[in-house]
Amino acid sequence: PGIFKSCRKFEAEIVQMVVAMLHGAGPGQDACGLLTSGGTESILLAVLAYREQARERGIGEPEIVCGTSAHGALDKACHYFGLRLVKVDPDPATLRLTADRVAAAMSARTIAIYASSPSFPFGTVDDLEDLSALALAHGVGLHVDNCLGGFYLSGLQAAGRFSRKFDFELPGVTSISTDVHKYGFAPKGVSVVAFARPELRRFTFHPVTSGLTLYVTSTMQGSRGGGVVAAAWATMMHFGADGYQESAVHFDDLKNKIETFVRDQVPQLQLAVRSDLAVIPIAGRKGVDVYAVASLMEQRGWSVFTSQSPPLMQICIGEQHFRVIDAWLADLKACAATVAAAHSKISIKGEAAVYGAVKYTPPLVLDRVLRGYVESTLKVKQAPAATV
Repeated sequence: PGIFKSCRKFEAEIVQMVVAMLHGAGPGQDACGLLTSGGTESILLAVLAYREQARERGIGEPEIVCGTSAHGALDKACHYFGLRLVKVDPDPATLRLTADRVAAAMSARTIAIYASSPSFPFGTVDDLEDLSALALAHGVGLHVDNCLGGFYLSGLQAAGRFSRKFDFELPGVTSISTDVHKYGFAPKGVSVVAFARPELRRFTFHPVTSGLTLYVTSTMQGSRGGGVVAAAWATMMHFGADGYQESAVHFDDLKNKIETFVRDQVPQLQLAVRSDLAVIPIAGRKGVDVYAVASLMEQRGWSVFTSQSPPLMQICIGEQHFRVIDAWLADLKACAATVAAAHSKISIKGEAAVYGAVKYTPPLVLDRVLRGYVESTLKVKQAPAATV
């Protein structure tokens, strides 16, 4: 920061703009943050802060309570930092994490609650107002995973299309992760983890004073490129609050269009829940296997997300969907009709086949399969031996 002064300025201003967007810069507030490489690092740093806070409070084996809909980065963070993760199912009717379910899972070792705005499988914002009250009553932290919602959700709120509070407007919220490289439209590699108080952020720092030189960085990274930081700053300055609000309204209109089409035009499928934003979860009905529908969609060239418990396929809307959504919907309708007519005789292939097999696979075997998958992606195909 002492050499590349403009990068330091860009970084500090990005953080401050995100904190302000999350209602953390008002009178009497002292919210702050860190610029990270993405949502996973933001979540890692939040969990690290809670672990260090737990140590200061003398809590051995600290726990975090979350929903089964929480992002997998939380599992990774708890594994890295030695916290116990307690998972509870969301409310089956709303697919939101609720305060009563979390309260039943809390213990004297609970250091924080983890909620989503929205969750990736369902596109639903957890019941944060009640969770905020619960966190305050028990004196624990409340982290809001706002990585996906981010600028989109804040824009919806500003436009009057989302009325519930989800950020630092709630007194029980102590940290928030927000990606700038999703609906903030910055290049990949820019996220912010915000803290309600500097004291909590300070737990993430690890100064090295015992070496021949003093060393401290603001995040888990050491050196990093300033290009994406500068590009993110320029993107935010270009869009501004009004631009992000306008974008959120356009995305909301697109989401409503997709939901209406599935409800009215595709009798073989149904909405698992009416989502709040970004992700639309779709389930099969009348015996139609949604994984088979997803498989056929993949064969037609579409990238389709799937999840389990319950079996779902999702569309996570983005800028490119505005120009292709009519073709996507037409293919969805055709694929659903094909699956229904085939009476479960369609062979499920590709990514969709994975979740179809999960329920029959022991956890230890599944663990090994996933580790093997990662290793396979890192292999380089050997060039054929030269012939003489």
